[in-house]
Amino acid sequence: MAEKIGETNALCPECMKTIHADKIVENDDVYIVKTCPEHGTWKVKIWSGAENYKYLYEFAAVPKTPEKFAIPQVKDCPHDCGLCNQHLQHSCVNVVEVTNRCNLNCPICFATANGCGYDFHPDIETIRGMFQTVVDYVKSPRCVQLSGGEPTVRDDLPEIVKMAKDMGIEHIEVNTNAVRIGKDMEYLKALKEAGVDDFYFQFDGTDDEIYMKTRGRPLFDLKKKAIENCAEVGIGITLVVTVTPGINLHHVGDIIRFAAKNVPTVKGVHFQPIAHFGRYPVEPTDENRVLLPDLAREIEIQTKGMLKVDNFMPTSCSNVHCDLKSLSVVFADGSLFPLTTMALGPPKSTDEIADKTRKEVSQLWRYIEDTMDGEDPTRDKDDGSWRTFINRAKTHYLTVSAMAFQDVWTGEVERWERCCIHVVTLDGKLIPFCLFNTTARDGTTLYRRKTFCQ
Repeated sequence: MAEKIGETNALCPECMKTIHADKIVENDDVYIVKTCPEHGTWKVKIWSGAENYKYLYEFAAVPKTPEKFAIPQVKDCPHDCGLCNQHLQHSCVNVVEVTNRCNLNCPICFATANGCGYDFHPDIETIRGMFQTVVDYVKSPRCVQLSGGEPTVRDDLPEIVKMAKDMGIEHIEVNTNAVRIGKDMEYLKALKEAGVDDFYFQFDGTDDEIYMKTRGRPLFDLKKKAIENCAEVGIGITLVVTVTPGINLHHVGDIIRFAAKNVPTVKGVHFQPIAHFGRYPVEPTDENRVLLPDLAREIEIQTKGMLKVDNFMPTSCSNVHCDLKSLSVVFADGSLFPLTTMALGPPKSTDEIADKTRKEVSQLWRYIEDTMDGEDPTRDKDDGSWRTFINRAKTHYLTVSAMAFQDVWTGEVERWERCCIHVVTLDGKLIPFCLFNTTARDGTTLYRRKTFCQ
């Protein structure tokens, strides 16, 4: 017999109207069950392990509400977001899309780049306006991710980066497929000089058979060259993996080992289980979803216990069921020494987690060149001393994290209202990332098209 553990609001996958939903436990798994009067009932698995799902609520942070709201009084959440007066968490990362053009045509693409039916490639003054929205609504330190499409198709991207820095945006991350930075060293140097702090680097595996399925062409050699180029100029990288059952779920251990061999240039691996919005090659069924607890178990199995399930904790900035994160020191032999563990239990104080998260992003993901005492951290030395460990930990660390994006089947208000990753619109609004990219079963967008197709 099913156990009801909560209620929320959600969206109908057909018409995207707001509908009531229950959260239930059945056979120790958590499901969201929702009914649209016109289109019927959906039951979607959202978590493996009911006790773990309930326990994570103890890690929930005291939210820090936005400084101000673009929508003073909400009428129909989540259809009039901006942020509204019901939103509970302010921004940790703001996403500014600078184009919807791309130099690839990937079978998996949340933005449906090169296939959405309109062209969005704003001039630099329009982008300035989006940066101004960040400055107006988000307090320092501000972290902006430049996204698309593929941002590096813009020759003026260095100018855009410099403009953001001049406007007071402290941390700039570029979301890229790495095609251009693997080929064009002068362009990469220009981005470094302009102030790029790190790259959010599309990376689906170490096998071109995977890239043929996810990106439509072999890319692994080009990815390796891009990493080498970033090492040469001194820009840190987070490898971002779209995890899809039957394509690369079996490969997560190899990806982590590859990342460990490429520190300190590679700062982290961020796994994103496939969400069913935009373009996706698999049907939105429970069998074709990768849930965070299942991903953590796969990582433990495939790393032979080097990273264990208990090493992954929620960041406690967004909803506790949105993400998992671990932090490890990487030794010279490529092995990991995890610094995070659930065994410590919930933190005693979770106030202002969002502030701490933004500072952590800026500090961990940029390239650090010096150790505390000026010694070379890449030297293969291991005298077993605490000082040696601390020196190595300053540069040779690896974050392994995961975020479960919500789509029209899995989305719920409880998580949307705690989102701290916000897309900046042309009209001065901030929209939670998952909501911005949500599409109905037929591909109709909730926010993306009406935002950029003007």
